[in-house]
Amino acid sequence: MDYQLRRGELITPAHVTAIEGSRHSIIVLSENYASSKWCLDELVKMLQSQNTKERRAVPVFHNVNPSDVGNQRGSFGKALADHEEKLKVDHEKKLKYDMERVQGWRKALTQVGKISGFTSSRDKPETQFIEEIVTDISKDLNCVSSSDAKNLVGMNCCIRELESLLCLESTKVLMVGIWGMGGIGKTTLARVIYERLFCQLKLGYCFVEDLKSTSAYNLKAELLSKVLGDKNINMGLTSIKARLHSKKVLVVIDNVNHQSMLETLVGGHDWFGPQSQIIITTRDKHLLTMQGVDAVYEVQKLEDDNAIQLFSHYAFKNKPPTRDITKLLDQITSYAQGLPLALKVLGCSLCDRNADSWTDKLNQLKKIPNGEIQEVLQISFDGLEDNEKEIFLDIACFFRGRGKTFVRKILQSCGFSMVSGIENLIDKSLITITWDDRLEMHDLLQEGAQEVEGIFFDLSGLEEMNFTTKAFSQMTNLRLLEIYRSNLRDTGGKMQCKLHISNDFKFHYDELRYLHWDEYPCESLPFDFESENLVFGNLEFVDVSYSQYLKKTPDFSRATNLEVLVLKGCTNCKVHPSLGYLSKLILLNLENCTNLEHLPSIRWLVSLETLILSGCSKLEKLPEVPQQMPYLSKLCLDGTAITDFSGWSELGNFQENSGNLDCLNELNSDDSTIRQLPSSSVVLRNHNASPSSAPRRSHFIRPHCTLTSLTHLNLSGTPIIHLPWNLERLFMLQRLELTNCRRLQALPVLPSSIERMNASNCTSLELISPQSVFKRFGGFLFGNCFKLSNCHSKMEHDGHPNVGIPFSTVFPGSEIPDWFRHHSQGHEINIEVPPDWYINSNFLGFALSAVMAPQHDSRAWYMYCDLDTHDLNSNSHRISSFFGSWTYQLQHTPIESDHVWLAYVPSFFSFSCEKWSHIKFSFSSSGGCVLKSCGFCQCTFKGTSDEGDYSSGSALDEPRRHAAKPSRISYQ
Repeated sequence: MDYQLRRGELITPAHVTAIEGSRHSIIVLSENYASSKWCLDELVKMLQSQNTKERRAVPVFHNVNPSDVGNQRGSFGKALADHEEKLKVDHEKKLKYDMERVQGWRKALTQVGKISGFTSSRDKPETQFIEEIVTDISKDLNCVSSSDAKNLVGMNCCIRELESLLCLESTKVLMVGIWGMGGIGKTTLARVIYERLFCQLKLGYCFVEDLKSTSAYNLKAELLSKVLGDKNINMGLTSIKARLHSKKVLVVIDNVNHQSMLETLVGGHDWFGPQSQIIITTRDKHLLTMQGVDAVYEVQKLEDDNAIQLFSHYAFKNKPPTRDITKLLDQITSYAQGLPLALKVLGCSLCDRNADSWTDKLNQLKKIPNGEIQEVLQISFDGLEDNEKEIFLDIACFFRGRGKTFVRKILQSCGFSMVSGIENLIDKSLITITWDDRLEMHDLLQEGAQEVEGIFFDLSGLEEMNFTTKAFSQMTNLRLLEIYRSNLRDTGGKMQCKLHISNDFKFHYDELRYLHWDEYPCESLPFDFESENLVFGNLEFVDVSYSQYLKKTPDFSRATNLEVLVLKGCTNCKVHPSLGYLSKLILLNLENCTNLEHLPSIRWLVSLETLILSGCSKLEKLPEVPQQMPYLSKLCLDGTAITDFSGWSELGNFQENSGNLDCLNELNSDDSTIRQLPSSSVVLRNHNASPSSAPRRSHFIRPHCTLTSLTHLNLSGTPIIHLPWNLERLFMLQRLELTNCRRLQALPVLPSSIERMNASNCTSLELISPQSVFKRFGGFLFGNCFKLSNCHSKMEHDGHPNVGIPFSTVFPGSEIPDWFRHHSQGHEINIEVPPDWYINSNFLGFALSAVMAPQHDSRAWYMYCDLDTHDLNSNSHRISSFFGSWTYQLQHTPIESDHVWLAYVPSFFSFSCEKWSHIKFSFSSSGGCVLKSCGFCQCTFKGTSDEGDYSSGSALDEPRRHAAKPSRISYQ
């Protein structure tokens, strides 16, 4: 109602505008209502608006009978008669007289009398009467407002997903949780869903919020009042459940943080009638699990586009931003990281501000977090137990982005309950676990965690630094100390920062539980360093990588719990003999210990899973090994000078199932100088060996080979001439690397498990077994193998594919094989398919081919093939990456000439091919190559002989005469 409108004899245009702009018209019809011509004119207009614009008119019959209104009896009949008489008198005085006006009033009163509205009663208090009207109108207003949900940025997809979880057609009681961090939009989403549902469904409804500021008693009263229409909450629980059990309800409990609140307000599924919907929003996923909800919907952060749109709504309203401000949008969205609350708060604070104000605000946020945002996020932190708070602060300050297992071990040593602690932090949306098992959190959560008990200092970018005792003297509670250089890998471990420490340097290490110091400038720790929390008996993980001044490792006799020892890049280090007695050691990394000449016996390292000796260029002999290494799964010997395996000779005395190396699945001997091998080993590497000293054949796989679990084998760069004939006995081998084996002449039958083999730069390779390549699943690379001139012909005559196994191969060549019926100098091949081709052809699959030419210093090629199909009903379908995406890379040597790619795709890859009438193959490439030509042929057989041979057949072309003795497979 607009109280500024003046009342007069005739309603003005302003009145008309107000009526037409209203969603609801409340018509209060009292005893003297009809005596006002102004009210009657207004009534006519309100009903016209209802009829033409779907506005709702709500009549309120206050101490009058709706029948008297509709039939114009009593005071209504008398008032209309008086109006008619007065209009007749006015007409005689020559004033405007319009009998149609009176007829319009009568018609309007008749109509409004028939509309269901509210009728007052003398035995009902007026306050209750008014409350009923307000409740009804409020529900309708909320229904209308729900249509505005389409304007909520990034919300439509969430609404659809949540509605699908609610299963509106289900007859069951459904409880659904909405879970996410503070400020992510849980309440907004729940409100939109609530408004949409109670408008569609006839049910009792209630949206319970303000749980913190309202007592459980009052919340319960509100819920029962709205759902049951009864404020008497003193009834027993049995009575409440009995009444609710027959009621179809929609209830939202917003921002729950205690299980007791859920027990009080919604109990369990058996409280409510069929088709009831209970929605719970919370930051704590564990509460939803305890409540036994049917589904949990996790609200995700906004994508960048939606984040900018939401921020712009508050920051710019309907005004376009200036160019200077537009440049700052990315910084704002980067700060907010998709959190709607942050975008809204920042947008409002920057509205109508110039670019200088924006820049100043951004600089301020880098130093001081926004108070309004932090206030919301602080709620989650305040709800944690003390143990969880400490874990959260340590992760926020020190371990964000670190591996979960690593962090768990460090903080467990500090006395924290890590398993339950991390689970609770995840459930409360304070941290997340990435796909690679690392701990992460939102930047705005990290900003609020500034109370630290440790130092993490990055030396990268510094040329010189001084550490003094005075600087550390006040850090009496130091638990975590890490001095590191983030660009250590980029510089190959070479020291760049000169770190100066005085001879009398001391720091408080009584509470120290984690110490990591890259490029430690002294030969030893302070003489009185005896931190009881860092004693050897408690150590599980030691990493002193790139400590170039470290001359010798300490005595490990007391480090009985050590599991990981990393000495990578310790170029002057020697290893103490006690290393060989670490029975719990899982990983030993001595990579690039370039002056290491001798390793002690490792016969007691029975738990060892990974041994890395890569780059130990002076190491000529492996140490004595245990008789059994049941867990060893990775062994790296690349870049070593090892020529003798005598220390491992005992392994050859064990049968295949003895367990000594049964778990080994990755073996890399790249650039080593191995000469002598045990019977159980599969490693041969002699990159710099002269031809005269190199073995002509590697007889290193004996009848009782123990490497049956080997999945990856790298023999790259060895002077080997022939691979052993019984290589196929490694029946779990999946990947074989033979790159740069320049003396290798022949390739025997490979294990059937092989999925990928790289024999690139095997420049002497002349012979390959067709069964090694053409009957295996996966990819086989022969880049720069220029003596393999007849590879494609071998495939046609001897290498017919296993009909159900896809494969691909690449080899030098400049022409599509001549047995390909269809080929093109372009990138596409179009074929009209004869009717019934699939049914009559005994179709096996497709063979594909392409010729690629290198460009410049080309080392990587990428090939794609899409298939477009059309059926007899003119329906089309595209199969993108029909054979998947294919990659070919050379690390050290460029691709020197044109190469041919061949692939086979079995029929089950081609979907409903019996309906095709037209097909098109589209080839494309990227990387350092140019596609010169392409080809395609169909693989078929026709009939079988007693021996199981196949005869040739044709389907995509006209039939042709076959030879008297057909091949097993025909390529058409």
